[in-house]
Amino acid sequence: PAYTPRLYEMVAAMANASFTLLQSFQNFTAHPDVVEELFYLMARMVSYCPEPVIRSALLPSLLRCSGVGMQLDHKDANRGTMNFIEGIISYGMGLDGQGDSSNGNDPSLPQSAEARKEVKAFLESAIVAEGQALVVNLARALMGDLPTYCVDKGNGSIAGILWKLNSLCPDLLLQWIQPAVNAAPETPRIEFLRSIASRVPREEFNLSVRAFLSACDRNRKLMGGVRP
Repeated sequence: PAYTPRLYEMVAAMANASFTLLQSFQNFTAHPDVVEELFYLMARMVSYCPEPVIRSALLPSLLRCSGVGMQLDHKDANRGTMNFIEGIISYGMGLDGQGDSSNGNDPSLPQSAEARKEVKAFLESAIVAEGQALVVNLARALMGDLPTYCVDKGNGSIAGILWKLNSLCPDLLLQWIQPAVNAAPETPRIEFLRSIASRVPREEFNLSVRAFLSACDRNRKLMGGVRP
């Protein structure tokens, strides 16, 4: 704890330097290594020393930046951003008493109830502000308009992020994803949205995501719009 402020200063300086470089989508495309390293670093910060990041103005900027990074057709940069996003949501679940980080012995969580409440408010504010763009990108990836590198395995998967968001803020997720999948084939779209609204278990949700992805892929091939 004694070194936390200094650690945050170093990480914030690196993030702000990256933001200066990444001013446009063309910059992201030209520097995927910067995107990858930035978000893997931030994911580690969220794992081991999350509170100063969550409480700072850096978090909304990171989420906004990750929304661009997850559009990159570059496996490592894409996975780095997705890993960071899932880490943030997992931490939110811990604050909310859910998931693997919910026990009171987890050193990454604030130890007092008042501090947890404050940190949770900062996190919720950032998610409300930036979450819709992230969800729209996840929907676009499933529908074939953005790269899909990790569907349901490991950290930073599309299914993992959606399932955890559905645990953390189900009403917001449904509100954001419904219009985002309007162009998908009707029957698989209804089944996919039903799995979200019903808050099915993770394994069942993975199958639902896979089925929706496959249906969208078949539809694109039929329509002659296969993504290169």
